[in-house]
Formats: sequence, C-alpha cells, structure tokens
Amino acid sequence: MANPFRRKRASPDRYSGMVRGVRVRERKRLAFLRRKWVLIPLGIFLILAAGAGYGVYLYFSTQNDVQEVIPGVGTELKQAGEPETVLIVGSDSRAGLTEKEQQELGADDEDASGAITGERADTLILARIDPETGHIMMVQFPRDLWVPIPGSSGKNKINSALEQGKPTLVETVKSLTGLPVDRYVQINIAGFKDLVDAIDGVDVCIPEPIEFDPATGIEVKEPGLVHFSGERAVRFVRSRKNLAGGDLDRIQNQQKFMAAAIDKVTSVDTLLHLDRARSLLGVLRGNLRMDQGTGLLDLYRLGQRLRSFNPNDYEAYTAPNFGPGFVGDASVVLPDMQAMRVMFDAIARDESPADADEVPSIDPSSIRVGVYNGTYEEGIALAAKEKLENATKTANGSVIVSDVANAERFDYKRTVIVYNRDEPEAERMAELVSAAVPGAEVKKGKTASGIDVAVIVGREDFRTKKIVQILPIPIPKPGALPAVCRP
Repeated sequence: MANPFRRKRASPDRYSGMVRGVRVRERKRLAFLRRKWVLIPLGIFLILAAGAGYGVYLYFSTQNDVQEVIPGVGTELKQAGEPETVLIVGSDSRAGLTEKEQQELGADDEDASGAITGERADTLILARIDPETGHIMMVQFPRDLWVPIPGSSGKNKINSALEQGKPTLVETVKSLTGLPVDRYVQINIAGFKDLVDAIDGVDVCIPEPIEFDPATGIEVKEPGLVHFSGERAVRFVRSRKNLAGGDLDRIQNQQKFMAAAIDKVTSVDTLLHLDRARSLLGVLRGNLRMDQGTGLLDLYRLGQRLRSFNPNDYEAYTAPNFGPGFVGDASVVLPDMQAMRVMFDAIARDESPADADEVPSIDPSSIRVGVYNGTYEEGIALAAKEKLENATKTANGSVIVSDVANAERFDYKRTVIVYNRDEPEAERMAELVSAAVPGAEVKKGKTASGIDVAVIVGREDFRTKKIVQILPIPIPKPGALPAVCRP
C-alpha cells in the first residue's frame, strides 16, 4: 500500500549537525515530559468511567459486550478493602479500521515480520490500588522490554506476549512481577480514535514544533495549544520515527495527550452531554475488553475515586531497565532484574519502591565524578573508572567520570570519597557513589573545578557493588502549562 505521507528522503546535510545538539535538548525535554506519563492510566480510567456512569439501561446494554473470560485474572480471593492490581493494555490492533482508515491514520505501518495483522501491547501498565488508603502505585513496562514469555521457548519483547493471547500476557506480567492480576482492561486503536471524537477532540499543549513523520503524517509547525481530532490524535500518539528518542519519546507524547484528555472528559460540559455519553458507550462496545469479573460499574467507581486523587498518594514508575540494547539483531530494552525484584517485592508489601532501594533519588548521569590514583601502581584509576560506571548504571545512564588522573599524593590505604563542599547536592551525590563503593571513607572537602564527587583509590582492593535505584516519576501539578500554551 502506498504511503500518502512519505516524502523524498532528506539529504544527509539536513541532519549532519543535529545529533549532538538535539540529544542535549531532547534529554532536557525528556525529563519534563517523563512526568506526564503517569496520567495515561488515569486518562483511560476517567474516559471509560465517564461513559460507564450514564444511565442504567446504557450500562447493562454495554456490559456483556465488553467482558470475556481471561484465564489467570482474578484467581486470588480478595477480602473487601484489600489492594488490587489492574493490568491496563493499549493494543495496536487494527480491528475496527478499514484499510483506508489504517492508511489515513498512519496505522498501516508494518511490524518486524512485515505484517499489520494481530495485536501487540503498545501500552502496558500495572496499577496497584489500595481502596482503604487511596494509595495508587503504577508501573509502566517499555514495549520492547526483553523478558521470558511463559509457554514459549525463551525470551521476547514483552509487547509480543499479547500476540499469543491475553492469558499469555497476563502470565508474563505475573511471572515477571510476582504480583496477581485482579482486573484486566484493554482498548485498541479504533477505540482510542472514537473515544477522542466522542468528546469532540482534545486540546494539547505542544511546547516545541514536531517534525514531519512520513510514517503517520503528523507535523506541528507552531508550538502552542493544538486541537487534536480522533484521527490526528492517533497519528500523534503513534508517531515515533521522527523523534530523537524513538519509542521512548512516543510514550511521552501519549502521556501529554492523556493529561489533556483528563481535563476534557471530567469537565461539566462533557459529563452532562447525553449525546456524548451515548457515543462513549458505543465506543466501548466494539473496542474495549475487560475480564469477566470487572464490570463497567467497577470502572466508574474507580474513576470516581481517581477523579479527585491526591498526588501525595500516587506513585508512578517505569519498570527498571538498563535502556536500549541488542539481542542478536533485535533492538530491545534490557531489564534490570535485580532492581525489578526490589520494586515488586516492595509493592507487594504496599511499601514505596523509592524507599526500598536505599539510595538517594538522584539521576546518576547528573553526577560529575573524578577518579584519582592514590597509589604508586599504574592503571588503578582507569580500572576503577570502569568498575564505578558499571556499578552505577541505570536506565538513565551511569555517573559521568569526567576526570581520571593521579592524586596529589600516593600513600592512600583506603579509598576516599570527597564531595564538593560548595555544591548543595554533593553530599547526596556522594551517598549514591558510596553505595557503589562499599567500605570507602566519605568526607566533605574541595574538589577540582566541574567535579561534584572525587574518588581517590587507595592500596586496598577497590570493590564495587551494583546499586539498585528506583526513581519515581514526579507528578506534575494539575493545570500547569508552559508559557507558550497559556492564553
């Protein structure tokens, strides 16, 4: 099928000077947008909950159309008030879209096998909800996370588990996390498009222009508040080939969109508009799937609770990983299984994963480190640099060792960590570094220009320990918008 959005390939000169500058800018933008993802599941629940609450006759006429038996879901007996886990799935299924609609929506792109049939989990989130305290913890799984798939011969990308059926996806998540799946909710591309149209579109703040994507046809030339119809919204949330961070940036655009959708769907105008209510229920029939034990009334009640959630009772995380890598020729996201065990064990105890890792919540890649040889043996500092980088590696990167040299003297017995007395955050930075270098002495002092933490390696064996760090995603203040999007 010819792609109506594809343009002539740009010359290399167009991009030749872009990579270095864009990466710095994209990293800063990444940090801002990452905060938005936590609103995706809220958006899904609130949109569906808004529809589920309208009219008893509409409720019962829709209920049976969206439920199905999903083995592995709701197998544990729950007492009233006990925490529950909900698996939220955004499917890339083209079901409900004609060939022409797929082309118009930029959803006719092929998968790795050259097909556009079947379905994979484009968005995968596990939510842990405590109805007694109102505390909510949500974990997002990168779609390319390389994990064991039950019933298969080995490992694969986690989003591929859905191709083998919902029960396989459920068992994959349960096996990976050690947590039960009490409820299951899934929506597809056509449902997403129709949900947006049912509420007359969504206005989204786009703080920077979006470069043209030949795969989806999306392009935003002027930053500001942009109106998205259902068709344009699908293009926006599926676009990734034009983004510096690829799929990771695409996820963040989804987050931005759902943040705006929450404001729209919970507005008085939307909630009291009967035609919109009927449209929402119509959308649910063909594009929403739930386990048999979860009813629309359950979604409505949950949505009511989430509608007034307190950010202080809400935590959001990405499943721990080491970032992109390769398995053979496949580009994947490499899981940090050690950190994942710490995270899900804490969630099972209804404790904050951020408190369970026992290291400061500082991005390691923001720490500038100098490593110095405090002995007469050559090569000590360079070897210590490599060990320290490996021990502090997380999905965000490792500490930045920007200086490797000899110390001012060579009679150090123990390794000493010195943090910059003039840098307010340096003590916490040193705490993170010391977690990776057990047994080192930590003290305040003077460091070289541009260095937050100095590591002076002594004669004793330089031992490192892999840190486990679980960084929560900051919750943005409701209604906060960049200046470019304000009236």
